[in-house]
Amino acid sequence: MKSLLCTVFLMLLIAILPTGCARDAAPSQEAISTAIVATQQADARAQATLNAAILTALPPTATPAPTALAKAASATPTPAPAATAKAASAAPILAPTVAPAAAPATPTPGPTPAYVTLTEEQLAALIDAAVAEAIAATDEATSAVYTSTADDTVTAEEVTYVTNYYTTADYYAESAEELLEVYYDLYDELADEMLAELSAIEEELAQLNTTLASIDESLQEISATLAQGLAVAEETIAQLESAAQNAQADAEELKTQAQDMMAVLQHDQQDRLNEIAQIQPNTVPSDKVSALQSAFSFVDAANHALADDKLSQTELRNLAQLGKNAQAGLPQLGRGTSGAGGSQGTGANPAQLTGKFDEVSQQLARGQIPQGRANTSQIEHSLGQRPEAPTLRQQPTKPEKPGGNAPAPAGGSRGSRPGRP
Repeated sequence: MKSLLCTVFLMLLIAILPTGCARDAAPSQEAISTAIVATQQADARAQATLNAAILTALPPTATPAPTALAKAASATPTPAPAATAKAASAAPILAPTVAPAAAPATPTPGPTPAYVTLTEEQLAALIDAAVAEAIAATDEATSAVYTSTADDTVTAEEVTYVTNYYTTADYYAESAEELLEVYYDLYDELADEMLAELSAIEEELAQLNTTLASIDESLQEISATLAQGLAVAEETIAQLESAAQNAQADAEELKTQAQDMMAVLQHDQQDRLNEIAQIQPNTVPSDKVSALQSAFSFVDAANHALADDKLSQTELRNLAQLGKNAQAGLPQLGRGTSGAGGSQGTGANPAQLTGKFDEVSQQLARGQIPQGRANTSQIEHSLGQRPEAPTLRQQPTKPEKPGGNAPAPAGGSRGSRPGRP
């Protein structure tokens, strides 16, 4: 649909141009370049819409975050007013695509989300979107460089034009790096393959940041030269173009590295699910009270493990084992007196708990921490009153020694005193 609309737009524009210039049999090169630029801008807006859709297409079991997901998920900045005629019409020499006709506005950071309310998959989607935005913004920045240096000169207006694109690319690259740090903080003890994948992406981002910094240095040098009223040296312009070429190459490397990130995440999560699926009960409760205690052991362990909003592989395996034990004891909860008024005050309903322990373990294995925490609370509520802890048997109470004028024990007993005559 996007390509169709862009094609129709381009055809209509080319068809209309001759009516405004009766003497011209064909549209000018400048008009064609302008139409191509407009088409690319439409493509860019459609791609931004697609990136935003990634963040809203949350898993069916996910709980939407109460705040905006992240500044990295912000929409593509709205283009500023049209740049100079040269920037709009001059075709780039080295760029693979025509540069946009207008520089973007500086991105405005959005509200910082509560990342602990997101699932692992949602956080990974944010990283994926921020990386995609950094790549797209870098491509636009390099195209802006090629457009501005096409005539082997650079003006102060063109420095501003390129700087705006550089600022956008740098912004999204930093956003991606910040999101990577968030993922490391939350999942560094749970994920394996995903950590290796993100580490490689982080290296590519660092290289991209280095080349983007080279573009910024060249722009600052050119700006300082122009401020002194001097002509910009060809060598300086060549350095800017070389930095743009390197940035474009780094962006391609980053794109290649990050293209299978979500697939790696799914594989990593499936490995965790396969591991806990092999766990079998190692302690089966033999009565109603021990079954209830086993269920509460799972609840307590889950609450303790999630208290820091993180989960390790050791904690996951331990919870899966406790969940299997509690699941095995469910038949015991249906025996004997039920209801809150029972001898032990156990009001657990086995029907409400069937499959719940496994469900929580599987949610945690998928990185669905908020959902696992919510289901743990439901299990605790369904269990009813917690059974009393066992106490040591008390020693029997000794009888008090008779006092006052109490009659003496009957005669013949051991230790009795003879009565007075």
